[in-house]
Amino acid sequence: MTGNNTVWDTGRRAPGADGAREPCQAPHPGEGVCLSILREVPDGLVLVDGEGRCRYLNPAFTRITGYTRAEIPTLEAWFERAHPNPAYRRGVQEMGERLLRGDQDTLVASVVCRSGKVRDIEFRQAPIGPGCTLIVARDITERVLVEERLRQATSELTAVIEAFPDLFLRLNADGTILDSRAGRLAEVPLVSRALLGRRVQELLPAGAVEPLGNALQDAVRTDAPAAPLEFACTGPGRVRHYEIRIVPLYEMHLLAVIREITGRKEAEEELHRHREHLEDLIAERTAELERANQRLEHLLYCIEVTERRAATDWLESSIEQGALETAEPDAGRITTDAAGAIVIVDAAAERLTGYAGDELAGRPVWDVLSGCDAREVLTAKVLGEGRSAGCAAGAALVRSDGSRLPVRVLCDAIVDTGGAVIGMVCTFRKA
Repeated sequence: MTGNNTVWDTGRRAPGADGAREPCQAPHPGEGVCLSILREVPDGLVLVDGEGRCRYLNPAFTRITGYTRAEIPTLEAWFERAHPNPAYRRGVQEMGERLLRGDQDTLVASVVCRSGKVRDIEFRQAPIGPGCTLIVARDITERVLVEERLRQATSELTAVIEAFPDLFLRLNADGTILDSRAGRLAEVPLVSRALLGRRVQELLPAGAVEPLGNALQDAVRTDAPAAPLEFACTGPGRVRHYEIRIVPLYEMHLLAVIREITGRKEAEEELHRHREHLEDLIAERTAELERANQRLEHLLYCIEVTERRAATDWLESSIEQGALETAEPDAGRITTDAAGAIVIVDAAAERLTGYAGDELAGRPVWDVLSGCDAREVLTAKVLGEGRSAGCAAGAALVRSDGSRLPVRVLCDAIVDTGGAVIGMVCTFRKA
């Protein structure tokens, strides 16, 4: 390979008849050093004369492309071998002509090497005397791959930034804004490109300056993200809330991520109001239940006292009549409230009526009691005047099957400590 790479003297011709150039004779003492440098440089070198012939290729060029001077004697041969695709070759040739004319500084092209591999090579040119040009070829395949990966990573990062509703600020350790990027959904009109170089603390409310300064110092000192901070700014017509996060980067740089959280704060406040309202409702309902329990306990106490008094009156009446006997097994009791609605039904009354207690609860007692003007009498005397009253004849219980059972009825008023009638106890016995 090196035998074909002879440096030819381009400034004079040998006295041969064909006018061919001869190898340089009697080189200057420094030319040996120059030739050694050309052979050892890591970049490929091609010496091209004014007619497009390749006069010299150094070993590095052959190492990079695989081609020798015998395989590419001219630039035309080089383009055909290095760029076999005609359409691509035409574009590279046009750029190569501009490079040789000095209209552009560099040319980067994909080259098909002698081994068949495709490598990215950067070409530069430097004029060497009249009619000669030195082309420098550098293999940048790895650099192109790195740049492509960097572009891909940058593209992905840009897509991520644009997908988030955040403002991203690159800061110095003291908070100076070096760069800013905002997502498409960002609603943080705090920083513009005109404010680069100012400290981010100058753009925040006074109450957020010191906490932010501490967060910057903590992130630099610990090389770990600082705890998020929240601050509020008064905007047109409403107060806007923001959250800022500080993340350490390289070389004492920091990343500040600012997001508007007004909607979230308003939702939290609305939820807090609903929670307080719910707590008030719970407290109100609890108080009502306590009052209802107290009334129920009082009613049960009055019922117990009334039933005890009714039993005593019945016993005394039986003694006076000389007909003292044990309580009848089929005597039932129904307790009502002040409106005559059934509250308690004992087991005997369930047997007499054929209804279960929960079936009668809440129904008017008049639904199961008829005859002898029971409703008018009991409403007027017992519930109205608070006296005891009864129906000895003509009264009947209306059973669940529709039949009527003749009974004797005695009703006693349930009176609270204030003397108000709060219900009655009706005792039924078969007539």
